[in-house]
Amino acid sequence: MNNLEINIENQNGEIVLSCTGRLDANSAGHLNDYINKLVREGHYQISLNMDGIEYLSSAGIRSLVSQHKNLTSVNGCFCIKSMSHSVFQILNMVGMVNMLSQVPQKTESVSAKEETKNQFETTDFIFKLTSLNSDGKTAVNFYGEPELAQQSGFTASNARLVKSGDNHFAIGLGAIGDSFEECKKRFGEYLLLGKNVAYLPADGSKKPDYMVSSGQLIAELTELYGLHFDGNFSLLVRFEQKTDKATIGLSQLAEEIKKITKFNQWAFVFLAESGGLIGTSLNASPVDGKKIFTFPEVKNTINFTTESAYHKMLTLSVGFISSEKDEQRERFLRPLKPDSSTLGHVHTAVFPYIPLKKTEIDLNETIDYLFDNTELTDILHLTNDSREIVGIGESQFVQGFCWIVPVESTINISNQ
Repeated sequence: MNNLEINIENQNGEIVLSCTGRLDANSAGHLNDYINKLVREGHYQISLNMDGIEYLSSAGIRSLVSQHKNLTSVNGCFCIKSMSHSVFQILNMVGMVNMLSQVPQKTESVSAKEETKNQFETTDFIFKLTSLNSDGKTAVNFYGEPELAQQSGFTASNARLVKSGDNHFAIGLGAIGDSFEECKKRFGEYLLLGKNVAYLPADGSKKPDYMVSSGQLIAELTELYGLHFDGNFSLLVRFEQKTDKATIGLSQLAEEIKKITKFNQWAFVFLAESGGLIGTSLNASPVDGKKIFTFPEVKNTINFTTESAYHKMLTLSVGFISSEKDEQRERFLRPLKPDSSTLGHVHTAVFPYIPLKKTEIDLNETIDYLFDNTELTDILHLTNDSREIVGIGESQFVQGFCWIVPVESTINISNQ
């Protein structure tokens, strides 16, 4: 039984929640869900009227502190405007009154003219473009022979050691470890994000693992194949839905970015709320000639999303998109949708949802925060399930940010 009543009022963009009853272990989840829904809808200025709260437990205090921390971290505001004597006594005893009741000063809002200067709209979405580096560009380095995965034909001669580093991004097949022999039973999909390396071991565990560089520890992995680029990002594209139920597919998002930026090929890092992911991952390491892609083995050796997965969770993706024809490049890329001339290769790491800054968001800071403070849930190679009748389509997204760098050239690196 819920013993907390919440009434909502919008006061010139600030959301005021009037709470009545008890805020305890039974009702704290209800308040969290209510606030999280508001944050997903874009409300970052939230205050509470707690005059009607007759009892506040430690679980309730934890909920209040958590929401304050989350919204403050994204330049939002969460505070208690007024409180009952009972609430004041409890918060005063634990030293939380000042922190939770302090109303931060509002900063001047960006003018409407400045806000819409680089804004583009479709039927369901608004895209806002921010210039980061007018000279930003990169080369994509392709390493290895991805087609060997079909026959599980990778050997030690195909493997190389890759170290993480600032501004270095990559995806492919690999495993955390410093030799082929050490990793041969675990090779799976990976993402390299600056000083962070994450991968999904193809050992049947279905549990992603990661390593973060710190001090003298440099995160590294043994790679079978991959594509690499430096994140000299020239543009940041923020997109948000116009209506609550709108989602945008990966292929449509790529087409809109192409239209806005005029880039024919680009590399990117993409941070977004999921509207449902479609993808695959290996459940068996592609070595020693294993039958991975044949029936009936494929039922156990490949993980498929049989329906769209991870709704409303946070996704962190790395990828490469190209509309230019190149035989070597096409070994690493696939059409984003049937009969499309736009090709891509995208890996996605899945995390629990957290609110994101609306402005002044820093990519490296956000990546570090995700790995340090949340739990990596899964890693997927995004695909388009275009089978007739039973196909479930492509990954959908609700809102997010895309850091983009145009690709000036591609370089094929032979096995070392």
